[in-house]
Amino acid sequence: QLRDALAQEYEVRTVDLESGRVPNDIDMLILVAPENMSDMALFAIDQYLMRGGSVFVAAGAYGLTYDQYSGGLGLRQLEGGLGDLLASYGIRIEPSLVMDTQNEPFPVPVARQVGEQVVQELQAIPYPFFVDIRSDGMATESQILSNLTALTLNWASPLTIDEAANADREVVALLRSTANAWTQADANIQPNFDLYPEWGFPMGTATQPYTLAVSVRGSFGSYFAGKPYPSKPAETVEEMASEAADEPLPPIIERSPETARLVVAGSSEFLNDLVFSVSSSMMGDRYLNNLKMVQNIVAWATEDQDLLEIRARGTSARVLAALSEGEQRGWEIANYAVVLLGLGVVAVITA
Repeated sequence: QLRDALAQEYEVRTVDLESGRVPNDIDMLILVAPENMSDMALFAIDQYLMRGGSVFVAAGAYGLTYDQYSGGLGLRQLEGGLGDLLASYGIRIEPSLVMDTQNEPFPVPVARQVGEQVVQELQAIPYPFFVDIRSDGMATESQILSNLTALTLNWASPLTIDEAANADREVVALLRSTANAWTQADANIQPNFDLYPEWGFPMGTATQPYTLAVSVRGSFGSYFAGKPYPSKPAETVEEMASEAADEPLPPIIERSPETARLVVAGSSEFLNDLVFSVSSSMMGDRYLNNLKMVQNIVAWATEDQDLLEIRARGTSARVLAALSEGEQRGWEIANYAVVLLGLGVVAVITA
């Protein structure tokens, strides 16, 4: 769905990073859930950014997998991603998962006793791993979040911004969790309401807001500065030998111009079609906001102001403001009171 959404306005092309180069006619490079990246692929990304390119990375510490024991979804730690590369740019992806009391529901199989039988049924439960971000957790001054009122980041990892490394760059913390968020260091995502009746998971003793997405604009230093050229896989070298046997390797660009742009979201799965399917069954078209944010990122990175202004005047999937339990009870009592008052008025009139 991400490809289809971007194809409405742009030419979308798959790029082979193993060549060590990103073509010059690519306006923005998008990397979703990257893993098992070779040094040559990292070099291609780095040198594209050093040429003043724009890069968007959707990468958390964990990715979806099939849990063969439970028969449901599970998480696995992603290996060989962009962690070291991004850390060299001053953005660290922490090896943990953010959980928040403000969250989107998730259908979970729950055992229920029916007579003498135990049956499994799907129930929508509050799911702390689906962090529900409203306007108070957004950098609303950023064009990237133009006209968006709610976003969901699924199984997201917190981001740490190195202030010293980014001192001379324009850094915006785009998305934050609420102050009632905590982190979990393991990949267990199946709730246990017998042990933890409130959330299905242990709640952290210390809560705080966590940065979940960030945009950076400015001059970056190369991850490969002072290093030799990465070696290419043998098959790649053989394939390219006939085409460019005598072609000299270009020098490594060690510093980007001020026009370079980097956006990082700490979730590998918030653009996953499977997650969209689950979200649409629970929350309707809210998931479209995730796609719209990426469209806005591309327009911001390519300085397509016209598209940003059009979207700002357009519509997005709007959601009701989150209510606390006390507020929910208050509205419930008010509904009953209005009905009783109405019945009383009818009784007086007909008496």
